[in-house]
Amino acid sequence: MTGFNGGDVTINCYHSISGEGGWCRLGGSCVKESSGSIDGTKVIINVNVPGVVTVTMRGLRTESSGWYFCVKGDLQMPVHLTVNERPTTTAAPLTTVPVDPTTDPAAEAPAQSDYYGASIYPLSLMIALTVLTIILIVTSLIWFMLKRYSQTKAQSSALTVQRKRRRKLNASHAEGDVDVLYRSVVIKRQQDVQRVERNEQDVTYSTLA
Repeated sequence: MTGFNGGDVTINCYHSISGEGGWCRLGGSCVKESSGSIDGTKVIINVNVPGVVTVTMRGLRTESSGWYFCVKGDLQMPVHLTVNERPTTTAAPLTTVPVDPTTDPAAEAPAQSDYYGASIYPLSLMIALTVLTIILIVTSLIWFMLKRYSQTKAQSSALTVQRKRRRKLNASHAEGDVDVLYRSVVIKRQQDVQRVERNEQDVTYSTLA
């Protein structure tokens, strides 16, 4: 977190445990009462709100920059403070920054939180684009397979229809051949009968006395 030379800064330390609260500088002194000072900077501690230790540092100096710990019982929450020169065109702001608890005093997480917040959105966008690309590829493959299946099915249906037509055509030809053969046989038999009758009529009967 950042403050300005001669200004104030407020830190909210959230917790869920009981115990004595305080504000300490790494390798320096601690303030465990409602007010005190660390290296010439006034410190005010408020524990009236349940679950929150509020620390206010007033009259910041450049020498106030460094690592601090918000203490609650056995819990220590590291906070890094950077004090810059106050701009000449603006008044000293009052900065309030919430601090998440951690059990590791030497954790670097607070100093990297800004970078994490800045990089999470591009990462989420990349993940979303990757998922969308995979969905499009899978959808294209499914569409191509369905289209190919439909074409194969249509070709199979066309072949089946052609085969049925050929069978019907062959069957009709066969029936026509049988009919012609049958008619030929009937006509030939009728001609043979007529020849026999004519031959019988040409016979001359004679009577022997």
